[in-house]
Amino acid sequence: MSELLQRGGLEDRRLVSRVLHRVTGRAVGRHVPRLDDVDPWFIGDDWVNCALVRVRQPYRQSDFLVVGDNLSPPETVLDGEPIWKCPATTLLGLTLAYLEQAAEERSFLVIEGAAIDLCAPILYRSLIVPLSEDDIAIGAVLIAANSRRVGDAEHPSPGARLVWAHKFGSARGSAVPKGTSV
Repeated sequence: MSELLQRGGLEDRRLVSRVLHRVTGRAVGRHVPRLDDVDPWFIGDDWVNCALVRVRQPYRQSDFLVVGDNLSPPETVLDGEPIWKCPATTLLGLTLAYLEQAAEERSFLVIEGAAIDLCAPILYRSLIVPLSEDDIAIGAVLIAANSRRVGDAEHPSPGARLVWAHKFGSARGSAVPKGTSV
């Protein structure tokens, strides 16, 4: 997996690549990581930027198992709540827009973009990793995301784009970079 990160241009200094490496590194011999592979202690300091979502049908009824402090909207507790209670304009809400795609395609996704979060412009990068207990059905997803405020001299265009996707379960395990805007 570290070769994949190197080839894809993801660097270990980035939250998304650190979390991805830690989770998929524990899934050796399986196509899709399990929920047991997501260990807050192993993820370490990055855990505050992570969330676990139990996947349900319809997807809107999926619910949060846990939401790290840096992803939780102010004065809101989302642990145990359905995902529709998360404001779509927050960093976590922006990432949840890709939950169905990650689950349906059995792919980890890296998304980046510019948006308004809590009335301030941000640049963000997020990761969604599908999790499966039986290597078939996606029962949960791990989300890792972080952002930074846009500087005065920066003028990014709002929107998001899928920058990387890796489909689990393929015989060769190839990764396909994505560059189209969504």
